[in-house]
Amino acid sequence: MENGVIKPHPYCRKCGTIKNISSDRGKKMGYFIVVLSNLKKELESKGYKISEAQMRNITNELSRIDGFDDVWWITLSKQKEIFIKVVRKYVKVSKRVIERHVDLAYRNCNISRY
Repeated sequence: MENGVIKPHPYCRKCGTIKNISSDRGKKMGYFIVVLSNLKKELESKGYKISEAQMRNITNELSRIDGFDDVWWITLSKQKEIFIKVVRKYVKVSKRVIERHVDLAYRNCNISRY
């Protein structure tokens, strides 16, 4: 901030949404579907079943949340918070297990780029 004026940021010319330019950039819905799928595989290997209806309810609720899939303005940390809340609504699993899967997917996503 210079002289009380905020430095200009990129924004959408149609709606005026300011682009998130931090390192905590959001992810598209597909990223969270992969996380959910990996979580399902792990839980099923331990004897806990997540039904297709639960998976569908989670993905439908996430898609109904305004801006969840908009990487222009939402941060990954906010998406993670929302994702954990929604998953825990339908699947009785600890917050720590879900966080571990989101973080693992993030590390794998960043490693695969190079």
